[in-house]
Amino acid sequence: MKMFDQSDLVTSNLDEKQKKQSLIATVSVIVLFILSAFTFMNFLYCLSDCIGSIVCASADVALRDAIRSVPLILSFFMTLAGLMVAHTFYRNESESKLRVRAKKHARIGIVIGAIIIAYVIIMRFAGTYLSLLEGSPSPLYPLDAVIYAAIFIVLGVIILIYLKKGSYAGASRPSIQTGGKFVRSFFRAIWLMIGLYGFCGFFYSIFIVDFRNGYVPYSLAMMLVSLVAFLTVAVWELFYNAFTAEKRRNITLPLAIVSLAVSVGSAFLYFLALKANLDGPANVGFGILPIAFSASVNFATLLVVATPLIVSVVALVKGIIRLIKK
Repeated sequence: MKMFDQSDLVTSNLDEKQKKQSLIATVSVIVLFILSAFTFMNFLYCLSDCIGSIVCASADVALRDAIRSVPLILSFFMTLAGLMVAHTFYRNESESKLRVRAKKHARIGIVIGAIIIAYVIIMRFAGTYLSLLEGSPSPLYPLDAVIYAAIFIVLGVIILIYLKKGSYAGASRPSIQTGGKFVRSFFRAIWLMIGLYGFCGFFYSIFIVDFRNGYVPYSLAMMLVSLVAFLTVAVWELFYNAFTAEKRRNITLPLAIVSLAVSVGSAFLYFLALKANLDGPANVGFGILPIAFSASVNFATLLVVATPLIVSVVALVKGIIRLIKK
């Protein structure tokens, strides 16, 4: 007996055009999630540098760095707006919600993009940027920020034109939960940030972690919990939502049990490695952020460890409740 079959998928009853639209929405979510992860890291690096300058009693340096880094900071929020547009199409809860939410996020992205371009031009004339190709923090900065913003403005305009003249008929994934909309939205936003952090944490660590420094177990454990934080988002947002509402109700409990087992296992290995290397967070550097490894209590890493556990426990409770009601 197969656990899943074709009829369980939300795309099972769609025609070829609808399946193509649904595939484009899914790919867009994945691409924009990756872009959001990297721009999120740029944002956090800027924040780390500013905090580091303030701690070193160089408030003027912190202010200078903050002013130069505005395009990087805004690029994250612009990309996040794009991710929200793609996610709105991906969920497609209803046509009315899709149009309202997609238009709102597209307009936000366009406005932020315009601000980035205007800011760079103004700061160039003001002398803050000596050139459009200063070469720091990237070889093409701040010109690359302008180009990136221009691309998002064009994409935002295309979305608005599409919503005005066309209609989206891809897969529909309406929520099977009722009530607590604000609370769910708030915690989903935090969960998304942890997922973005975990994705880039794992990716950057491949290139940055020095396994010769005596902290191999801790480094590997840190990479594992970062990967699990990212996979938790991927499993519950992509795999889980690939099924119909009825199938989602049925698989919530078994999927939650697997998710919880993986989360508990990775957390156990992390704290086991931490016990052997209590100074691991400060010395390994794991490669992501100074802000995450500058304190004896690594709050950022604890969030990465705890979030998959919390998500899995919540899913487990929901699964048990749905089983009882059934």
